[in-house]
Amino acid sequence: MTAAVTEPVARTVRRRTALRWAVAAEWTKLVSLRSTWYLLLGALALTGLVASATGVLTHDPGASPGDPAVVAELNGTCLVLASLAMLAVTGEQATGGAATALLCVPDRVRLLTAKALTLGAAVCATGLACALLGAVCGALALARSTFDAAATAGQLLAVAVHAALLGTLTLGLAAVVRRSAGTVTALFGLLFLVPVALDPVPGGETAVDLLPGGASEAWLLGGNGTLERPGGLLALLVWALGALLAAAVVTRRRDA
Repeated sequence: MTAAVTEPVARTVRRRTALRWAVAAEWTKLVSLRSTWYLLLGALALTGLVASATGVLTHDPGASPGDPAVVAELNGTCLVLASLAMLAVTGEQATGGAATALLCVPDRVRLLTAKALTLGAAVCATGLACALLGAVCGALALARSTFDAAATAGQLLAVAVHAALLGTLTLGLAAVVRRSAGTVTALFGLLFLVPVALDPVPGGETAVDLLPGGASEAWLLGGNGTLERPGGLLALLVWALGALLAAAVVTRRRDA
């Protein structure tokens, strides 16, 4: 009786330990790549530049110091951080590292989960750092502004969450496509090309608002005509989890 009870517990402990080691391995790979640090520095530099320019061009006395950080996230920073998530998958595919990773972690869903947890945390933390830098640059560049600590903190956290969710979506796309060019095409298609194609279609505006780009605007800007801020967050969650689910199904059915 005791053995029957303890065996499921032992299996659970082994699974958790295996996931912990897989996350540690993914973290080691991520921080050991020079491309990781180049992208992080690029994200910070782009945020500072866009936020400063936004602050200089903004003349609204009611503007928040967090507004330039939001503008920077929507106009480039998120794509730089998404590239980090993409290269974590496509880089392994290009160099043959994916086969080695599967030898170390044979459970493909566990490996994908470890990548999602590691990259999600890294991109979220970097997104928050970029948001803080954007707020500082915005505050220095804005001629007049209205500072509300709670509202500004909410904007900065929203930027970090958005970066993490878009990075997770990109990770799922990269796991399905497995090539950098294809992943970039798919991501840009979802964010830019599909909205342009749907815009002239009757009822297309609603569909555009539900796509990742529209959901991003709803979450970061407070609404987009169809979705309010919570709806934008929910839509982003659905897109990110849907991409991971598709990646899990595809990776289990094909060779490395």
